Amino acid sequence: MKKWVIFSFSLLLLILVLLLFKVIERENPSGEAISEQVGLNISVIFPPPSLTILNPTNGTYLSKNNLLLNFSSSYANNFWYKVDSENNITINSSTYFNVSGMESHTLYLYANNSNGTTSKNITFSINTTKFTIIDDEYEEEEDSDEEQGNITRHTKKGSSTDFLDYSYEELQNFSNLILHQPNYGKIRFNEAINLTNDEDYGDNVLNLNNNTEISFNNIEINSTAIPNFNKSATLWLYNLTFSNPRILKDGAVCPDSICTQENYSGGTLKFNVTQFSVYSSEETPTGQVTESPGGGGGGGKIINSFTVNKEEFKLKLKQGEFRADEIKIKNTGTETSDFNITISPTLKELIKIGEKTFSLAPNQEKIIEITFIAEENLTPDLYLGEIIIESNGVKKQIFAAIEVESKEALFDVSVEIPSKYKYVLPGEEILFKVELFNLGEKKRVDIIVEYIIKDKEGNEILNEKETIAVETSASKIKILQIPENLKYGNYILYIKTTYNGAVASASEWFIVGKKPISKEDIRIYAVAAFLLILMLFIIFEIAKIKKSYKHHINEITLLKKGMIKQRQ
Repeated sequence: MKKWVIFSFSLLLLILVLLLFKVIERENPSGEAISEQVGLNISVIFPPPSLTILNPTNGTYLSKNNLLLNFSSSYANNFWYKVDSENNITINSSTYFNVSGMESHTLYLYANNSNGTTSKNITFSINTTKFTIIDDEYEEEEDSDEEQGNITRHTKKGSSTDFLDYSYEELQNFSNLILHQPNYGKIRFNEAINLTNDEDYGDNVLNLNNNTEISFNNIEINSTAIPNFNKSATLWLYNLTFSNPRILKDGAVCPDSICTQENYSGGTLKFNVTQFSVYSSEETPTGQVTESPGGGGGGGKIINSFTVNKEEFKLKLKQGEFRADEIKIKNTGTETSDFNITISPTLKELIKIGEKTFSLAPNQEKIIEITFIAEENLTPDLYLGEIIIESNGVKKQIFAAIEVESKEALFDVSVEIPSKYKYVLPGEEILFKVELFNLGEKKRVDIIVEYIIKDKEGNEILNEKETIAVETSASKIKILQIPENLKYGNYILYIKTTYNGAVASASEWFIVGKKPISKEDIRIYAVAAFLLILMLFIIFEIAKIKKSYKHHINEITLLKKGMIKQRQ
């Protein structure tokens, strides 16, 4: 009996070995041998999806129509949501939704995969009379689809901020506000703004139509009516025809203490200001303006110019993932122009352009489809480069920063540079916060973290590496020394984490250079100057009084001695 058990076990073990590692030959009906490879299939079991509601937040919204639902998630196959007790609605990505009534509402969001379902909810309220922002000048003209019962959401011009995406509470400390007229220019505020704190705080109305203007070679804000917008900002003036433009404030040359030029390329002037008034530019015409051919009667001037609605792309892709986007190009010149789009060699494998060559008549615009693709075998890294658009000697670049992560990465990472360290000088230190999240392993593991600084061309400036133990999450404050010989310009901090060969990453831009003087600094300097002048005035008056008193004493002394006649 014992021998029979041993024999059976050995036979079973032999069969298992053959199934796993050998080629089993079997006969087909024709008598020919067929080889069938049997392999070992290993599956990676992912946890239930992670899910975070980014928008709406727990606040009060100013519209009940077309509210933004935005969220982030990992390892999810399906998404759906519902508002209050309404029916579930299936979605694939961020979307807009409507609610009825002014009362409080609760949004429920769900995500699932084969290992479970995750749900999140957020409660918010609606009050359409609490505050009104009038900004029609920064909206595209659209018609409502009344027959279908749909309420059309007005599309913002260019990258202008859509304030209805944010709660009233967020509008009271709003960062990165943008006002954009794609044909003329753009304002991006570099300080947080309380939109509700204008000159007439009690009317609950912010009128951007009447108090801001972006037109050709002109950007203006009425700082008396909306003093809350008198902040430092970055400005763009488009379609200029100057070879060496200078910045004007209220029609006069703007002093360096207020205006700082960043660059001028392709008719676009980019500069920083510390306060608001009326800004424009002037200079001699450039070679982009040429006399039109032909003879006889008078020829005019041909202006070759165009606008692009994007300035940069910054995105993150996993291996095997792709993402679609688009750019809008408009011919703002006076004649039909030919266009050509090229891609930097560093990005040719990651970016596919729908149409690279085309022509546009004056005022004609075209939407170009762009697909960002991270192939399955692409090495995880940070890829930097440009999409270059050229027409008749005019060139514009759209900068692109693409992070590629491993498909099976079980970690997530984020990085934050405090505003104090957004501007650093060569030789100074930059401080930032890194957060690591364990999405898969249910144990304490060591991951390799690299801190890399690159310039816009992708050249590596600095690289430090360390190992951090993470169980569920970990947070670290890190300081890096900026090289003393580093040139002024824009740089990117790239955080690369590696565990079991899989890579996850995060990145953020910062500037090596002098920080523009803020409004608060100007106030401090003004107060200090006033106190200094006041002190000098007091000293001068004291000296004047002393001199007068001394002269009076001398006269009395001389009178007593009879050396001068007493005044009548």
